[in-house]
Amino acid sequence: MITAAVLYLSITLSIALVAWGFYINGFTAQAVGLVILGFAWIIGQIRWAWTASLGLAGVTMAVVMGIFYSLPIALMTGGALFAFIAWDLAEFHFRVKKAAKEDSIATLERLHFTRLGLILLMGCGIILLTRFLKVRLNFEISALLVLAGVWGISLLVARLRRNE
Repeated sequence: MITAAVLYLSITLSIALVAWGFYINGFTAQAVGLVILGFAWIIGQIRWAWTASLGLAGVTMAVVMGIFYSLPIALMTGGALFAFIAWDLAEFHFRVKKAAKEDSIATLERLHFTRLGLILLMGCGIILLTRFLKVRLNFEISALLVLAGVWGISLLVARLRRNE
């Protein structure tokens, strides 16, 4: 199964990108903490499905701190995207392990990777779009747009999961 390999690669890249962003800016203790989080996430991922949610939450908090401290946005964004990929693949991996022998695992993986790629492509497109468009919004409008975006993405993910 290629899912497990991509899952562990995504965890490693997520932690490595965010930890490197902290390390090159002099936040050595935070970088070491992120590496420890990465090891705990990988070790926990072998046995428990819930470690993916904790890992995603930990990386997300680290990314928010990194953005607050003006660390390289490319490293923080890349780390967040790989953490999202790892979280999604962890959930998928645990579902696939319980699949019947008659199910075509290769087909399920191909469909899931296609859908995941579509969502990530849309996310990267939005990120690139925001790099070129500069619009000044007040806090209330920004909060409303963030809530609408999260709601829309959650509906899209729920619909894609329902169709699997």
